[in-house]
This record gives sequence, C-alpha cells and structure tokens, in this order.
Amino acid sequence: MKGMTPRERVLTSLNHEEPDRVPLDLGGLPTTIEAVPYNELKRYLGIKGETRLFLRDHVDPPEEVLERFGIDTRYIRMKAPKNFRVQIDPDNSYLDEWGTRWKKPESSLYWDPVDYPLKDATIEDLETYRWPDPHDPGRTEGLREEAKRLRQRTDYAIVADMPLLGIFESACVCLRGIERLMMDLILDKPFAKALFDKVADIHIEFLRHYLDAVGEYIDVIMVSDDLGAENGPLISPELYREMLKPAQKKLWQFIKDNTKAYLFLHSCGAVSKFIPDLVEIGVDILNPIQVSAKDMDTKRLKKEFGDRLTFWGGIDTQRVLPFGSPEDVDREVKRRIGDVAPGGGYVLTAVHNIQAGVPPENICMMYDAARKYGRYPIDL
Repeated sequence: MKGMTPRERVLTSLNHEEPDRVPLDLGGLPTTIEAVPYNELKRYLGIKGETRLFLRDHVDPPEEVLERFGIDTRYIRMKAPKNFRVQIDPDNSYLDEWGTRWKKPESSLYWDPVDYPLKDATIEDLETYRWPDPHDPGRTEGLREEAKRLRQRTDYAIVADMPLLGIFESACVCLRGIERLMMDLILDKPFAKALFDKVADIHIEFLRHYLDAVGEYIDVIMVSDDLGAENGPLISPELYREMLKPAQKKLWQFIKDNTKAYLFLHSCGAVSKFIPDLVEIGVDILNPIQVSAKDMDTKRLKKEFGDRLTFWGGIDTQRVLPFGSPEDVDREVKRRIGDVAPGGGYVLTAVHNIQAGVPPENICMMYDAARKYGRYPIDL
C-alpha cells in the first residue's frame, strides 16, 4: 500500500478503513508520559534539552522524541488564564481556579485533591459560587495562529487537548467529593442534576472560545469523564442515564455543532456497559481501553462495537509496560493489533499516561513493535 501522511493515516483509521499502518499517538493529556519516566527515557536515548511540562507533571514531548517513535498526532491545548495563577503553598498544596485544593505528599509523585469547595453546598449556592472565568482571554491567546500553522505547514493529525476534567469527574473528584456526590445521586438528585448541568454550562463557555479559535483546523477533540472502576462501573448504567447522560449530551452536542472534528472520550476503567449510550450521544473514539479492567477484552470490544467506535490506547500500563520484559511488550503490542486493528478504527498508545517505573526499553519496544506488526493488511 502507498505510504500515507500521518494525517491521512489517522483520518483513514477513524473512518473505519485500513491505512498503510496503525496510527501511533503520544503527547495528550491522557496519552503522554510523566516527568520521571521521561527523564529516564531522555538519558536512554541521549536526548538533550529541557523537559517541558503541562498540567503538573505531564510531559509535552519534543519533536525529536515524536519523530523517533513515528507519532502521527500533534497537540494543541488551551492555555492558562491571564487572571489566575497557581501558587504552591509551604505545605506543598495549591488552590486551583475551581476552588479545589490539591496536595502532593513527600512520599508521592502525584497531586491529589484534599479539600472540596462545594462539599457542604446547597442547590442555591451553585448560583452564587465563584466559578472559573471561561472568558479569560489568556486561554486562547495565539491558539488560532498555532492551529492554522499546524494545519497548513505540517501533515500531522491535529488533536485539541482540553485540560478540563469531565462533568462527573469535576463534580465528584474536585467540587463535591466522591463520597458526598455518590450520596447525592440517591438522596439529593435535584442537587446532583443541578451540579452536572452547571458544570456542563461552564464547560460550554470554555469551549465556545476554544472552538472559535481552533475548531476549523482540528481533526480530533478530546473530552474526559472517568466512569469505571477496575471491577465495574462507578455508577449503574440506569443511574447514569437518569442523572449524567443528559448533561454530557448537551456538552458533546455543542462540540458537534461547532467543529467537524471527531469526538474523543477518555474514560478509565470498566466502561463497556456504557458504550452504547456513549456512541448514541456522539462519542466517536474511546480511550484508554483499560485492558486490565473487567469486561474490557479488546477482541470482544472490537467485535461488538468496532463498526461504530474507534479504539485509542490498549497497551497495558499496569502490568506489561512497568513489569514485563521487552519481549512481553512485543507480545502485548502484537496481541492488541491483532485484536483491534483489522478494518481500521484503532490508534495505538499506552493505556493512560506512561508512569514512573516503566523502563525506557519498554517504551521504545512499544512503538517499535507497533510499526513492525501494524502494517496493513494485518496478518497476525
């Protein structure tokens, strides 16, 4: 098959047709590498230069790394506001613009929410709370020019990376606290629905400015909302349809109405029971395909949903990448390509971000094996 440009390769696969090889991804908010393993990778590859970070410890990989691995995507992401700046306090915590306090203990590599601004709020408080300013001009400053340059001067697939937690995640992880929000879903449904709607409305205002700047130039736009734990959904499908689905539909329909880009949903865990609903309300791409979670077998998912959904991810980060040998990684990549790639509809990357403890040899093997086994027609 004639070689394709990276953009052609990605778009062909997203259209459920077979490109020349399986497209490869690295660098998005849920598909990049964390600072600790990246610095080890830099030393292994002999790469010089600064480690560029976004959103705490997420790495923005340089062109040298992206070209080494044959990555087909390039990212454009909303910028920080002009009128709000994060300040790290002496106890190694900070308050974000939503009012959530995050902290990183000395024993941890990661930041976690430790205090929730709406933990005791009433439904009336939602109207008077000081929400982030979605109209801050700093968020989109220069983005239109950057997106236009990527479209006109490169041949990569352009992915709009939104640094916003999803509606459900925002409500339970950051604003209300998961215990209280879970109780609200049963004991105070009007509050939970009002909170979901309010978050959706705020996100729409963020997106209004963002898509006005980049919407005509992008191929894919990312959204996020974790709905699964390792052993099953975080809430029942019935409760999801009653409480959360309408707010997600409103938000995602706004995206569909304002760009022709494919809608990419990042949702960790065992989410297979939600897939028909997600497809119904506009999801084109599902990530990360957490293969270690219950009911997330790639062969079954491809058979059941492969004609309606593109799968993006799939290479196990819990066991194989951190603890396996390079040969184990080779086998993992071969298996997932065999399961998911036939017929198109697959973009390969790790399940979520590459974490501390993943050897650089395994990172290199993942992408090298993907180029080895991912040539169409797939015959594994």
